[in-house]
Amino acid sequence: MVQLAIVSAVAGGLFGFFLTGKPFMQANLKPEETDFFNDNAIDGGQFLQLNRPVNILVMGMSVLPPDTQNAPEESKDLGYLPQINSFDGLSDVMLLIRFDPKTNQLNMLSIPRDTRTEIEGYGLRKINSANRLGGAYLSAKSVQNLLGNIDIHGYVRINVLGVGKLVDALGGVTVNVPKDLKYQDDSQHLYINLKAGEQHLDGDKALQLLRFRNDGRGDIGRIERQQLLMQALIQQALNPATLARSPIILGTIKENIDTNLTLDSLLTLVNFGVRTNRSDIKMLTLPGRVSNDREFDASYWLPDEEEIDEIITRYFN
Repeated sequence: MVQLAIVSAVAGGLFGFFLTGKPFMQANLKPEETDFFNDNAIDGGQFLQLNRPVNILVMGMSVLPPDTQNAPEESKDLGYLPQINSFDGLSDVMLLIRFDPKTNQLNMLSIPRDTRTEIEGYGLRKINSANRLGGAYLSAKSVQNLLGNIDIHGYVRINVLGVGKLVDALGGVTVNVPKDLKYQDDSQHLYINLKAGEQHLDGDKALQLLRFRNDGRGDIGRIERQQLLMQALIQQALNPATLARSPIILGTIKENIDTNLTLDSLLTLVNFGVRTNRSDIKMLTLPGRVSNDREFDASYWLPDEEEIDEIITRYFN
């Protein structure tokens, strides 16, 4: 009852902030793309109560000026490539989240950005290219095909600039950084310098943790750090004090989010998350292996179809 009261209060605040049905939607989906997602499956039943399992695709977008034809003028001729607030380009993070009221579990499957899979209409490519080629719909369609025709009911895309603002709005997050992380890329003004150990990260340092991948482990090392940050964000975001401030927090990152979910749907999923025990949150990584130098011209994550079938059957069926 306490959790429901909290979420009901949040709902009132959010309705005051956002009066449209899909307040965070930045992209215009075609009718057939809207039908593919069928986000109406989330609504229904008692107030804010999820009455069937739902799969949501979450993507983190790291976009540079060459990735889009609509780069702002102020991002050009700087002598380096800055991050811009856009949803074009490659998806740096891909995460399929299952909210399952039948088991009271929340399962998250990280999909490496270099996963080699069929992109409808374009052949075998890295899965992160699907967003650049066809937006959120083609990304979701590619994930569906990769995972054995699984239903995907909605998507959320968040630009990396919004992640930094979100962490700052939450007051930072406490993370145990697994090792010293140091990297420099002058072409993007990307400077990473984190020491190992438990520490409270602000938005800039959280982005350093997310973007580091120069440890010889490629996508898999990066996914492990993404999952560390995700756990910290969940812990911070779903506590009652933070939820009470959520209308203000979401207002600060509204322009950095694109989703086809309605406000009712978002609140229903938040309510489910609030009620979920942390021990019932499972984080998984798409099974596979890194390709070797003799197999392809580029490096890929090669999915293991048999192990994928086992994970989907156990956690997403």
